[in-house]
Amino acid sequence: MLKISDQKKFEELDVVKKYFDRIFTVLDAKIRERLKDLNVSEEKKNILLKELAFLSDTKQSEYLDELFIIWNKIFEK
Repeated sequence: MLKISDQKKFEELDVVKKYFDRIFTVLDAKIRERLKDLNVSEEKKNILLKELAFLSDTKQSEYLDELFIIWNKIFEK
């Protein structure tokens, strides 16, 4: 069991502060479906998931919109 002094020390750790300063979001079902539609490896999807994880729903959608535009331009050529 943690003592109050141990808990205070834990909360003062930089890594703990950084972790709790982040805004965590869950991916919307629409965003998850769009990710499934991407024609990229699972490794790249995981990288993308990490990028999207800390964005708001709106920003996640904007990010994917931009990716689709870029990839469509690349594959048109």
